[in-house]
Amino acid sequence: MNKVSYFIVNAFTTELYKGNPAAVCLLDSAIPDSTMQKMAQEIPVPTTAFVQKKDNDFSLRWFTPAKEIPICGHGTIASAFLLWKLGIVPVDSPIIFQTVSGPLQANWLNELVEITIQKYRLEEIECPLELEEWLGVKPIYVGKTELDYIVELRHEEDIADFKADFDAMKQFPVRGVCITSCSKNEGIDIVSRFFSPAQGIDEDHVNGSTHGALGPYWCEKLSKESIVSKQLSKRGGVLYVTPKIKDVAIAGSAIQVLSGEIFI
Repeated sequence: MNKVSYFIVNAFTTELYKGNPAAVCLLDSAIPDSTMQKMAQEIPVPTTAFVQKKDNDFSLRWFTPAKEIPICGHGTIASAFLLWKLGIVPVDSPIIFQTVSGPLQANWLNELVEITIQKYRLEEIECPLELEEWLGVKPIYVGKTELDYIVELRHEEDIADFKADFDAMKQFPVRGVCITSCSKNEGIDIVSRFFSPAQGIDEDHVNGSTHGALGPYWCEKLSKESIVSKQLSKRGGVLYVTPKIKDVAIAGSAIQVLSGEIFI
């Protein structure tokens, strides 16, 4: 019976039991997709990342308990943090991950893990009736990326107090819905929450990939070069977001909370 070392790392936080947990499995050799999916079902976290050394880079894949997903910001942050923490990669060296969505680079920057993600084109749309009914309020703005609905609401309380009807989301033709507003707290520019039952995650604790659209949208609206974003899930988390010409840099803290072995 073979075994794989795995670690649970909380991304976008410096606190135990906060932020978004990801399992990181370090593979010595390739294993079947079906085995990775079973492992993701067995480990009780939203996303399990599988990392394997490939020449000078690392392959990286992400699985929720329900399916493989094409991008996962917090799983990438967790994977890079672990490779540096374990000394597999020197902390002053960048890490290149080869993924199904293309190469992702991670850098250690002022005690934060910074990754560069795709900048998603955000097209303003008229709010679909079913979405407005789901929201229960009239939004300030509705946009659509190739993945998600991005919805601006008027008040931070609208975000914090929102109760999502996950069954009703089955009719939405998107990966998920991100609701967002300006923040009323010093040092935080915006707040958001992200719901994605289509991926097997009713509410993501902290979602990185939506900031490929949120970052450019809010930086333009607030006339800022970068923003600090807080996710208002129960666990919470903070992201530092800097749009660039062709992509978006997101950075966050991370902390390891568990290590172990899983038999395969």
